[in-house]
Amino acid sequence: MAAADKTLRDPSSEITIVLTTSPCVNHPSTRLIEEVLLSIGHLGGMRSCRKIIVADGAKVRTHSKYRSGVVTEEAYQKYRHYLHRLMYLTKSKKSVLFNAELLVLDERHGFGHALRRGIMRVVTPLVLVAQHDRSFVRSVPTQSIMNAIDLYKQETDDVHGIFYLGFPTGSTLEHDVYVKHRYGLEVEKRVVEQSPELSIVPLVQWFDSMHLASSDWYISKIYGRKRFCNLPRGGFIEDTLGQFMLNEIKEKGVEAHGQFGMYIVHDEEGTSMCGHLDGHDEMMQTSSSKKYSFEGEHTSEAMWEEIEEGKGITHWIDTLGDKDGFLVLTGFGNPAKERAAALERATTP
Repeated sequence: MAAADKTLRDPSSEITIVLTTSPCVNHPSTRLIEEVLLSIGHLGGMRSCRKIIVADGAKVRTHSKYRSGVVTEEAYQKYRHYLHRLMYLTKSKKSVLFNAELLVLDERHGFGHALRRGIMRVVTPLVLVAQHDRSFVRSVPTQSIMNAIDLYKQETDDVHGIFYLGFPTGSTLEHDVYVKHRYGLEVEKRVVEQSPELSIVPLVQWFDSMHLASSDWYISKIYGRKRFCNLPRGGFIEDTLGQFMLNEIKEKGVEAHGQFGMYIVHDEEGTSMCGHLDGHDEMMQTSSSKKYSFEGEHTSEAMWEEIEEGKGITHWIDTLGDKDGFLVLTGFGNPAKERAAALERATTP
């Protein structure tokens, strides 16, 4: 195994951020997604990384069931208003969203397949998978984590590869203790070779929460022909692959974990790195929430009132006419064609 390269690495040349968003109660406020990306920039050191924002579609019905992507007409219009605001921020040099690529899906995909539409456009070796309601709550050792994935990017007879490193939350901070108590499984925390400040714990089931992963592994093992299992449309990866992993490991023992290469990472501080922002809590629309660390850099409703000249969504309709101005992806796409197009764009001068 090669020694880890200790030189300072440039995340912008190695990491692409793919963030998924979907309707929630506090739309059209943009505070949530701004807080997430600000935390990734300030606490993760990834502000200059390429950003792909995938906005899932929604089904309009008489009652909202947000987790299922079902919303009322009123909620849908608030979501469209929110997307107009995101588009504006991607063009504002002062915004953390500046130059982000906004992909708007015309049909409800669910997290797993919405993420796929973004992943297929990644051409860097690593991808940071993020959601609009998960932010970093403290500084994270991005350099060491990049080194760890690079060091173990290939599996050998003696060492299992590391392809996914999840940032611990309150519920995964003691994953080893939890799985022993819940399932009677012994997963061993081990120190990462060449990065003794890091330790990793094998995950017995996938979590959708913020993680850094190998993009090639994602394309092959999550979405490609060598995928672990099929992902149904409309769902979460953790509900399908998570259960597949758990059943495999419960049936065959902890040794079966090696095929997955997924871990929770810890540093010397030993506390949560990632936290939840409740997009269905109306308090999150204001700067008074204690969960906001970067509210001074948010676009407040007062600022939007000025930008939109007090017209709300009508401002964007008046400006754009019948065109929303979004890059809208129709249908469910063709992964192979989307991947080929992304690679071609990356190699075209």
